[in-house]
Amino acid sequence: MAGSNVETVVEIITESVRSGRLVPGTRLVEADYTKEFGFSRSTVREAFQRLISSGLLTFERHRGVAVTKLTRKQAADVYCVRANLEGLAARLGTKNAQGMPQRFLRLQEELDGSVFNSDLSLFSNLNTQFHSLIAESADNIYLLQAIKRFETSIFWLQFRVLVGQNAVFTTNDDHQVIVRAMVNGDAQAAELAMIQHIHKAGDLVQALDDDYFRADE
Repeated sequence: MAGSNVETVVEIITESVRSGRLVPGTRLVEADYTKEFGFSRSTVREAFQRLISSGLLTFERHRGVAVTKLTRKQAADVYCVRANLEGLAARLGTKNAQGMPQRFLRLQEELDGSVFNSDLSLFSNLNTQFHSLIAESADNIYLLQAIKRFETSIFWLQFRVLVGQNAVFTTNDDHQVIVRAMVNGDAQAAELAMIQHIHKAGDLVQALDDDYFRADE
């Protein structure tokens, strides 16, 4: 039960970051979570430690625990590594995509619908499913673990909140190219399209104001 409670706190904080309720630099206080949700201090403390280990939270002396705020260089590094990991996943997953094309095509139709309806929340959820489907289709446990390591990256998690609705929807064009390449069996084109897709997201992040980033040390 205690372990389940820890996971619940982790999910609450992660979702708060994903939705933009917690932004980079926000300080988190144990007592707030124990009071609001009724969890023990040890449960909240362990959840904080897990999120610190994953990189979503940072502990700073004299300030406590806060949502991680990256430098521009660190944010660029996140997208650089993720682009290559997910590009590889798209290439390896192409064979499986050919074997279950309807699963990819159906998800793409749902993404297209969310863009047509300007439903940012739905688009964000479907986008997470899209990237997870491709990572899983690669059928490589080590690659999957490496990709999941970046799922709690602050700028990846908050991408859709940070860059604004209209700019985010333009990334769906990339989804269409990736899916088309994968179901058609063009692994090389799928890999290249995915790499370009992630780098485009990184460029949108770099266009944000300096307030979103920690100053270079």
